[in-house]
Amino acid sequence: MELIISIIAVIISFVTFLYTVLVEYRGEQREKKQSTLEALNLLQEQVFDKLNEYTFAEIKDISDKWNESAEEKRKFVTAKKGTATEFWNTHHEYDNTINEYRVLSGYLARIEHFSLGVNTGIYDVKVTERAATSYLTMLYKKLEPLILTKNNSNNSSYENKYHKEFGKLVTALTKLEA
Repeated sequence: MELIISIIAVIISFVTFLYTVLVEYRGEQREKKQSTLEALNLLQEQVFDKLNEYTFAEIKDISDKWNESAEEKRKFVTAKKGTATEFWNTHHEYDNTINEYRVLSGYLARIEHFSLGVNTGIYDVKVTERAATSYLTMLYKKLEPLILTKNNSNNSSYENKYHKEFGKLVTALTKLEA
């Protein structure tokens, strides 16, 4: 009789353990989904709304002007007319381009951090897919000139792979939606 009671106690303990694990897992999944929505809402306020103020053409123009200014700076320094700092101090025609490029780069970095969170499982990929696939895909295409500019930088002899998490996320979301 004691053996039966002990077996029943072990079974009840095991079932209770499984139930606790299930409840904990579901709670974590709910938190993950909630965190994803909160992160998307924050991105909407701090990044997406601001990026909506730029057109595809404006972003391409900023990227092209950045490339032009970097090339002019390189020529200036190579011709020994002065240092890079002296170039920027004397060529104020690029000030607006530099500022816009940095602002866009900051937005892109925030998107990259979110993408890394989704790609590593910190945020929920299915919630992201349901909430933002079309928008993130469009945004990637819109920011592509900026990403290409960063990846083709003349300042490095290395093959740059900036913002690969964003591209990886867009690819994964597109596959999920298909």
